[in-house]
Amino acid sequence: MMGRPGAGKGTQAKLLAEKIGGQVIDSGSRCREFAAQGTFFGRKTKAVIESGDLMPEWFSIYLFEDALIRLEPAQAVVFEGAGRKPLEAQEFDRAAAWLERSYRVVYLNAPEDILRARLLERAKIAGRADDAAHIIDNRFARFKEDTERSLEFFRARGVLVEVNADQPIEAVHAAVLQALNFA
Repeated sequence: MMGRPGAGKGTQAKLLAEKIGGQVIDSGSRCREFAAQGTFFGRKTKAVIESGDLMPEWFSIYLFEDALIRLEPAQAVVFEGAGRKPLEAQEFDRAAAWLERSYRVVYLNAPEDILRARLLERAKIAGRADDAAHIIDNRFARFKEDTERSLEFFRARGVLVEVNADQPIEAVHAAVLQALNFA
């Protein structure tokens, strides 16, 4: 599950996992868990989150490869936030191929102005540090600089499906299921 900040990746990953009887592996939640620990690594992670930046490639690769190798072939899983940087996308693809796991990438696409409004609203409700107004621009810049190139990699591999995320949650979910042939 990929998309700009505020596109609904977490929500749609959870809904898809429920539909397919799988689990969600989410890098953002893991990073927030580390940040809350107050350890040296946690403080560094917190600084990255609060700046709106992405974690180093080695860490993201570790999180998703660690999850992949622990899965049995028949276990269903939804990765949320995997492959945001080009090297991460390539490593995810290589690991999945070696482990003989097919995959699809769902790109939840919506205009930045809509997503900015969602993020500001979420900041009021959930109080997430990375949804603060002064951090949102950096998060969108990271998406444009890094994640758009990853999306092109997945598109070239033939595994990318795009879904309009500028609609109600239920409609996005229905579109995701249809794009993945689960409808």
